[in-house]
Amino acid sequence: MSTHSVEQPQGRFNIRLRIHQDGTHSDLVHLLPHVSGHIFDLVAIIQSHCAGRPSDDGSSCDDHGRVSEALEHLQKRFVRKLMMLGCLSQNLEWKPDLKVNSVVPFSGRVKVVPTAIFPLPFPRYLFTEIVNYTPKMLYLVDNVSCNVQWLCRELDTLKSVDPFMAGLLDICHEVYVSGKRRLHDDLRGYITRADYLLHAERTNEPKSETPNHVGKEEYCRVCHYDFCLCKTQNASSNTVTTEVGPIEDCCPTSGISMKLVEVNTVSCAMAHISGLVSRAHTDSLKYAFSQACTTEINHNKLIDGFNTLALDNMPLGGIVDTLATAHRSYLNRYCNNSDTVSPCVLQVVTDDLANFFDVYAVADTLFDKHGITAKVVSITELSRWYREKRIFIRDSRGNTHSVQKKKDELQPGKLFVVEPSLLGAQNMTEVSVIYYRSCYSNDHMATDPDSWMVRLMFEYSDAVKIPSVPAQLAGSKRVQMLLCDPGAASVLSELDTNGNINTRRGDMSNSGVGTHSSYDMNVKLLENSLGIFRKVNVQQVDPSLGVNKKVVQEAIENPAKFVLKSQAEGGAELFVHDELAHILIEGIKTDPSRLSKYVLMRRIATPVQPAAFIKNTSEGRFILDVARSVTEVGIYGCAVYAGKHVLVEECSGYLARTKNESTAGGGVCSGSAAVSSLLLL
Repeated sequence: MSTHSVEQPQGRFNIRLRIHQDGTHSDLVHLLPHVSGHIFDLVAIIQSHCAGRPSDDGSSCDDHGRVSEALEHLQKRFVRKLMMLGCLSQNLEWKPDLKVNSVVPFSGRVKVVPTAIFPLPFPRYLFTEIVNYTPKMLYLVDNVSCNVQWLCRELDTLKSVDPFMAGLLDICHEVYVSGKRRLHDDLRGYITRADYLLHAERTNEPKSETPNHVGKEEYCRVCHYDFCLCKTQNASSNTVTTEVGPIEDCCPTSGISMKLVEVNTVSCAMAHISGLVSRAHTDSLKYAFSQACTTEINHNKLIDGFNTLALDNMPLGGIVDTLATAHRSYLNRYCNNSDTVSPCVLQVVTDDLANFFDVYAVADTLFDKHGITAKVVSITELSRWYREKRIFIRDSRGNTHSVQKKKDELQPGKLFVVEPSLLGAQNMTEVSVIYYRSCYSNDHMATDPDSWMVRLMFEYSDAVKIPSVPAQLAGSKRVQMLLCDPGAASVLSELDTNGNINTRRGDMSNSGVGTHSSYDMNVKLLENSLGIFRKVNVQQVDPSLGVNKKVVQEAIENPAKFVLKSQAEGGAELFVHDELAHILIEGIKTDPSRLSKYVLMRRIATPVQPAAFIKNTSEGRFILDVARSVTEVGIYGCAVYAGKHVLVEECSGYLARTKNESTAGGGVCSGSAAVSSLLLL
C-alpha cells in the first residue's frame, strides 16, 4: 500500500499520518462510495428517528420501533466506548483544604466530550495540501517570532486599546528588544495548530433549510456536501450526478480551496481527545456496518475499506515527543552530569482546569514514555509561589532573582521552583521547559496581580518557552493580517540583512542536524512561504483605517459575510451579524482608532454536511441529533530549534471540530463544537 510522502526539502520534516494516494488500489476506488454512502444512510436514519417520523422507504411502524431500539444500542455502545477511552471533560477548581490544595471536580461529575458519532468525508487532496504546508507555516512563525523589533513596531498601536497585548509587548521589549536575550540564539519550541475551513466559490447561494430538517435529497451521498465535491461533473453543464440524484448549480472542483481561520501558537488543546475519538469512530462504524448489512456489498468489506482509508491520528505522541526533545536539548546546553535532580517540565494551566483529561494525558505520557516529570500548575498558584519566593532565577554569576521591586533588575538565568517533599523538607527543581496551556487571554492574566511578573520572570529564564512571548505575538490576528500584505517578504528579508535573525532551514550537517542556508535561499523560502500564506487567507483589514472604509461599510450593510476578531487566541472575542455591525458603527461614531484592536475578516463560505452528534447535556442524559454542519480542520505542527539548527519539524496529526452551520465560535470546551474525525475521499 502506497503512503503519501510529504515534501521534505531539508530531509527533516516528519509526518505521523498515513495518507493513501488515489488510484493505488482499484478496490479503494470501488469501496469509497460504499463506505461514505453507508455512513450517509445511517445519518439519514438517525435524523428520521430523532425527528419522530417514519423513514421515507415505506417501512412499517413495527420496523420503525425496531430501528429506534437499534439506534439506542448504537448510542449506548458509542457512549460506553467514549467513556472507556477517556473522552471526558471536567471542570475543576483548586480549593484550599487546611494547608493542602485539593482538586475538587465541578459538581463532582465528569461529562463526555461533545462528539460526532461518525467520521465525516473530506477531500484528500485538500487535506494533503495543508499537511504539506505545515513546515512552511512553522518556518514562518519562527521567522516572525525572531523578528522582535518588527513585531513590536507593527503591534505598537494595540498597546493603547488592548491591555493583554500591551502586557505581552512590554515583556517583549524588556527581554528581547533590550538585547538581554537573543531569541534567534535560544532554544525555541513550537506546538502549533493551524485551523482551516473548506471554502467554496458558489455562483448561487445554497437553498435555505429549516433548522430541524436535513433533507436527504439536498446532499451528495458520497461526499455528503450540499455543494458536491466529487469529480463526476458533467462536461456539458454544471450538474453533478450522484447516487442520490442531481445537485444543481455546482461549481467546478477548482472553486474549492482551504482557507486559514487562525494559527494557534499557545494552548493547542484536544490532541489527546482527537486521537481517542478517531478510535471510537472505528468501533462505532464496525458495529453499525455489521448491524446494517446491505446487498450491494458485504459488511466485512466495508469494515476493511474503512480500516484502509482511516487515518491513524494520534497527535498526542508528537506533542509529547516535542516536549521531550526540548527537554533533552536544554539538558545538553545548560546541565552537566553532576546535577543530582533532573529538571522538570512546567505545564501552566487555567484555574478551572476544564480540560483536565487532555492536560494530564500530556503529563502522564511524558513521564511514562520519556521519564520526564511534568508539574501542572495554574498561573494563580505560580503567582503565590512568586510572592513566597518559591520560584526564582539563578543567573550565570550565581545570583538569585526572586521577588523584584523593579522588573528591569531581572537577569537571564536558570529557572527553579521550590516544593515541599513528603519528608517535610523542600525540593528545589530546575525547569527545562515551560508549556503554556493558558495565559492567552486577559481573563487568565487578571486572576492575580503578580501574574504578569511571573510571565516576565519565565521569559527571562533559560527554559524553553512553548510558546515564547514573541511567538505568542506572532499568532495574533493582526500579524496574520500583516503577513497577507505582498510587501511583507521584502520587509522581513531586509531585517535578515540587518542581522536580527538568521534562522533559515537549509543544508544538512554531517551530524544529521538541519542547518540554515544562504541569504538568497532564505529570501526564496520566505517569499514562497508568504505566497502560500496569502493564498490560504481571506481578505482581512484593520477597521480603524480610512483606507479600509469601503470594506467596513460593506460589513455594516452585509454583516453575514464578515467576522470581527480580537487579537487573543481562543475565540473569546468573535463577533458576527448584528453585533459586528453595532461595534463598527459605534466605533466610527466615537473613536475609530479604538477599532484597531480588531481585525475585520471576510467570512469563509463553507459547504454544509449533515452530521450526527452526541452531547452529554446533563448527568445521565445524552442527546443524539442531526444538524446541518461545517467542519474546521486543525493541523498540529511541532518544532524545536537550537539557534540555527533544526532539531525537529513535524506534522503530529489533526483535530476535526464539527459545529452547527449557524454557530460562530469553534471551541469544544466552550460548547460551540464537537470533536469529529475525517474520512478522506
